[in-house]
Amino acid sequence: MLRKFISTLLLENLEFQPTPGQVDLIQELGAFLASEDYGEIMVLKGYAGTGKTTLVKSLVQTLHTLKQKSVLLAPTGRAAKVLSAYSGHQAWTIHKKIYRQKSGKDGLGEFVLDRNLHKQTCFIVDEASMIGDRSPDAFFGSGDLLRDLMDYVEGGSQCRLVLVGDTAQLPPVGLEISPALNRDRLESFGYTIREIELTDVVRQTQDSGILYNATIIRSLITAGIVDYPGFHFDAFPDVQMISGTELLEAIGSSFDRYGIAETIVVTRSNKRANKFNAGIRSQILWREEQISPG
Repeated sequence: MLRKFISTLLLENLEFQPTPGQVDLIQELGAFLASEDYGEIMVLKGYAGTGKTTLVKSLVQTLHTLKQKSVLLAPTGRAAKVLSAYSGHQAWTIHKKIYRQKSGKDGLGEFVLDRNLHKQTCFIVDEASMIGDRSPDAFFGSGDLLRDLMDYVEGGSQCRLVLVGDTAQLPPVGLEISPALNRDRLESFGYTIREIELTDVVRQTQDSGILYNATIIRSLITAGIVDYPGFHFDAFPDVQMISGTELLEAIGSSFDRYGIAETIVVTRSNKRANKFNAGIRSQILWREEQISPG
């Protein structure tokens, strides 16, 4: 039976012993890939550390074994770079793949939905929580990225769509939910949805304070608790609590040790982000000009 054969390949391509939840997901993926219903969309949701990354890698390898093509997509250039790194295959941004620029009189024509010339291809979209379904300006296609993506995939010959993401991540700007991970929203377009969510954390938490604290926050969200969480720092080598006076020194040290590209500051608001940017530019990078090279 084709479904069982595909599921076996997916299991063989995993790098670890699967959890019961992952086994269920693999069975669903096997059924999805064996189905002749190309009006289905597979939605793979999962917490941080639940093995989504490894399962996507296994899916790509399995498709290659089956001599089926795959196209890897992500909403942003950075996300596409990460997807390419862990899958071992080229990944593109959604915009670059599905839109083409139409010539205009001023040489700056609008971007319209391109034709999907792929056949028997599985489109795998990572970080799908960032995909919106509306835009204040329709500079790209219809202004509805989610609808344009689905229309593009459907326009090919026997193409499939897999959406991968985490509902705990922030939705697109101006939205309260991530439409690409919402069954009701997807079904409103007329598609049949196969959906499964991974909840068991398999990545080791005893050495990762980031993952440990993220798991606590996820549990609070699931339980409907909105109180400010208490973070744990002392037992982990990868997290520490520092004062505001030590922050710039810590950022400068990270720049020197790991590089600017590997140093990220996460803050709660755009106002705070602007303050951090100004402080880093003037007190660490010594850039006083409004625009600087590099």
